[in-house]
Amino acid sequence: MLWLALHFPQLPIDRQDHSDADEPRAVVLQEGPRRRILACNAVATASGVRPGLALKNAYAIVPDLVTSDYDEVQQQGHLEQLTLWALNYSSWVSPEPPDTILLEVAASLTLFGGLEPLLEHIHRHVRQQRLTLSYAVAPVPAAALLFARAGKRQQILDRQSLAAKLATVPVTWLPLDDFTLKGLRQSGIRTLAELRALPAAALTRRFGSACTTFLYKLDGRLPDPRAAYQAAETFSQALDLPLEAPDTAALAFPLNRLLGALGGYLKARDLGVRHLDIVLSHHRRPDTRIALMFLDATANTRHLFRVATERLGKLVLDAPVIRLALKSAELADLPRQGTDLFLKNKAQGSTIEQVLDRLSARLGRGALYTAMPGDDHRPEKAWMSALLEHQPLPGLWPARPVWLLREPRPLNETVQLHTLPERIENGWWDDADVRRDYFIASTRDGAYYWVYRLRQAPGQLWLHGLFA
Repeated sequence: MLWLALHFPQLPIDRQDHSDADEPRAVVLQEGPRRRILACNAVATASGVRPGLALKNAYAIVPDLVTSDYDEVQQQGHLEQLTLWALNYSSWVSPEPPDTILLEVAASLTLFGGLEPLLEHIHRHVRQQRLTLSYAVAPVPAAALLFARAGKRQQILDRQSLAAKLATVPVTWLPLDDFTLKGLRQSGIRTLAELRALPAAALTRRFGSACTTFLYKLDGRLPDPRAAYQAAETFSQALDLPLEAPDTAALAFPLNRLLGALGGYLKARDLGVRHLDIVLSHHRRPDTRIALMFLDATANTRHLFRVATERLGKLVLDAPVIRLALKSAELADLPRQGTDLFLKNKAQGSTIEQVLDRLSARLGRGALYTAMPGDDHRPEKAWMSALLEHQPLPGLWPARPVWLLREPRPLNETVQLHTLPERIENGWWDDADVRRDYFIASTRDGAYYWVYRLRQAPGQLWLHGLFA
């Protein structure tokens, strides 16, 4: 196994608004009666402010320092969103609160073409999100975490070279309790090499078994299992905006962050989204909800961003936005298409479904129509127009299920209807009375049914077929 630790030491300050980049800012942590600087931006650092400094001393250095209190719940939300994003690069991701993520990347190297291309993908996204990153790679998770949090950018691929790299790490970076760290300092032990030179029995007697156990996990002598993050059944993530957004143009950056988390979520679940809700919260006003509907399930975050910004660009806000949320209202399997043998290395353009989604977002719902065949022998009645948003399979109308039940049966579960009624009746020469209105419907689990209502008894839905 190969572990990649991504440490975000400035996460509380990096997630704040960057519009006032020339303003010294800091996040303050309350520890009993004492308040100290937890993180600060580059302007404050250049003026002499640093993490760990008492707040009163920071004000003495920079009187106009802008501060905000550390919010642990908000920090957990930020880390969860980054964990979801990390699922783009590994199926085994483990969050390490408050500011680090572990990824098992041995299985990802072939997909990305090696370790360096994988790291370049990650760095590109981190730069786009304006996040500070310290990373390390090691064959055991504890070592990768230690190097990353100590700010030592190491790429150790085997255990043979791990011991030499660990030797120079100061013991102050070990995740031990204050009593143990104080005892090590009083004993004159400064580096891991000096600590590992002590007999294990003496170390356990002096500092307890936790210190010895950690050392054994650090070099791989003891197993160190890490639980993989399990994505929820539905996607729902939100960001509290550091400053009120007076218009939708200010929402593009936080929206892109949430879509990054959504992309990792969809990749981990191997699903696409067909209905996505953007929820804008305001002070003492009802939320504004924007529903994004897609012709085909998609996991393309660039396409989602283009459609979302098209819709937001036309929205006039009644009040400033204080919180932005994304919620998946409908997930579905992604359409699988064969790759062209001769075009597989060429850039692929937008699909027809993506073009139609963007047109619908720009022109509004109900603006796009398509032609459908009509059940009539008269040429002028043999076709009709239908709203494109009601048609789930462009080019294949009317849609028919792959599996048709031998006998229709009553449908007693809750479903959502997606199409206008398609009326089917028997001829005057038939004995059975068939007068039905057919619909395409879906369940909460994402299954698609072909259902109908009897015109003479419209209160009951009947299941007649299932789509693959």
